[in-house]
Amino acid sequence: MKRLKKHNIVAIILFLFSFSLVAQDYSKQVNAFAQSFADKNTEALQPYISAQLQFKPIPVANTPGILTNIVTNLPKPNSMTIVESEQGKAKVAYDFEGLGKSESNIHFDNDGKIIRIQLIENIINQQIEAQRQQKVPLPTPGKLGKKYIPKKVEFKAADGLVISGNLYEVGKNKPVILLMHQAGYNRMEYADIAPKLNKMGYNCLALDLRSGGHFAEKPNNTNTRALEKGLKPEMTDAQQDIAVAIDFLHKKYNQKVIIWGSSFSSSLALLEGADNPKVKAIISFSPGDYFGDAAPSLATVFKKIEKAYLVTSSKAEAETLTALIGNSKLTKNQKQFIPESNGFHGSRALWEGQEGAEEYWNVIVEFLINVK
Repeated sequence: MKRLKKHNIVAIILFLFSFSLVAQDYSKQVNAFAQSFADKNTEALQPYISAQLQFKPIPVANTPGILTNIVTNLPKPNSMTIVESEQGKAKVAYDFEGLGKSESNIHFDNDGKIIRIQLIENIINQQIEAQRQQKVPLPTPGKLGKKYIPKKVEFKAADGLVISGNLYEVGKNKPVILLMHQAGYNRMEYADIAPKLNKMGYNCLALDLRSGGHFAEKPNNTNTRALEKGLKPEMTDAQQDIAVAIDFLHKKYNQKVIIWGSSFSSSLALLEGADNPKVKAIISFSPGDYFGDAAPSLATVFKKIEKAYLVTSSKAEAETLTALIGNSKLTKNQKQFIPESNGFHGSRALWEGQEGAEEYWNVIVEFLINVK
């Protein structure tokens, strides 16, 4: 009898333990969160908010104001659904108008009240990071910039728009890299990067993509033409600029091209490079799912890329990038690099004098040597 009682006690403990891990129903709380965005106020959410709710690193006293600001200013979500849940936590899938899809956790206390919303924490950290990066100096070509002087080249995209770029050439038989800027920028993002690559023995073409703008006291010539023609270029429209630039370089140098993107163009580089037979390898600085339903998620793209690639980002962006790569089986020449320093968004992480630039350059050099 004693053995039986002891066995029963153990069974009860195991049952209670397993019960604590089964899916919990937090649908009322998540529905109230979604309703707050629709109403543009937090009234529906108030019954489910814990006094301990805090958006780190902001003090808890600021929680009401931050929460109101977020639900007021973020777009209305197309959907907000629970992917999975357990005691104290629910993973929620978000699809905001114009912002695309994402997933993160909401945490609850034992009474089912919300104590942590990672979506809002992520937004706050992105804003803090953006403020830090606004202090970044402009690229400074220096002595190498005077030695390696580019020439202007132009060619037409599939829709007839003339695409401009700076061609940094060191030899017809040298390997070739196509360089693409981030949103709002132009070819000048690579003004002190391309000369360094020239010194390493690479021909480089720094593009003006149609989705760009005035930067470093220079206009984006492709964007200017697009606006003059009455076009309203979206970021995904620039993929045809990339495709024709690859064709131009492949024909000119009779070899496959290494393509290098920054921010939105790094996502386009992965999308284009995955299937383009003229692409040898991909370098991608701060890629992400920037395009909503206008393009496939990078989570699906990474799974099918067989070519060599290097993806990197600031340290703050690394977790999101890791999630996009997911369980893709990386080959020998496929790598995600996470900096030791805070790093920066996009290719400006490599600019002269930039904090942490040296560690990025070290991994770039190693990658390029391995894909020669």
